[in-house]
Amino acid sequence: MSTSSQTQFRYTQTPSKVLHLRNLPWECTEEELVELCKPFGKIVNTKCNVGANRNQAFVEFVDLNQAISMVSYYASSSEPAQVRGKTVYIQYSNRHEIVNNKSPGDTPGNVLLVTIEGVEANDVTIETIHLVFSAFGFVHKIATFEKAAGFQALIQFTDAETASSARNALDGRSIPRHLSYFSILGITNIL
Repeated sequence: MSTSSQTQFRYTQTPSKVLHLRNLPWECTEEELVELCKPFGKIVNTKCNVGANRNQAFVEFVDLNQAISMVSYYASSSEPAQVRGKTVYIQYSNRHEIVNNKSPGDTPGNVLLVTIEGVEANDVTIETIHLVFSAFGFVHKIATFEKAAGFQALIQFTDAETASSARNALDGRSIPRHLSYFSILGITNIL
């Protein structure tokens, strides 16, 4: 899409106090989003690391005029919006508010359901899983099984904080070959 058609698109969208930001750097933080947006008004909610590549976010302002101000500023500025030196594309969202639906799988707990991609049950040992996850804290129990979603493991930690640290660090990551190459497709808190 050319720059002129991007500008045209911004102005043909229905304004919303929620902005959709794209092309963000990997693991962009809420603090970085707030820093980018706060000159235009008060931020009431954010949703970071969304999209297939986790390089998109939503930012909700208190007032519609604040969001319009930000979109207008960057649409007419010779300097694009940037986070960590990377150009960020800003447009109005079709959402009118950010709703953070917390499913039971999002509630912090001390047990993780780990889905491992591209392996059979006998390709990954419990010892390897233990080695990877115990880097974050004491692992009480590990149970492995195969489901339609693939090879899975239940991993119980001492507390929710340790489980959360492991989830945040490993979700979507690949494990090095010298341990037994596999990719973690998804991690969900279940208890």
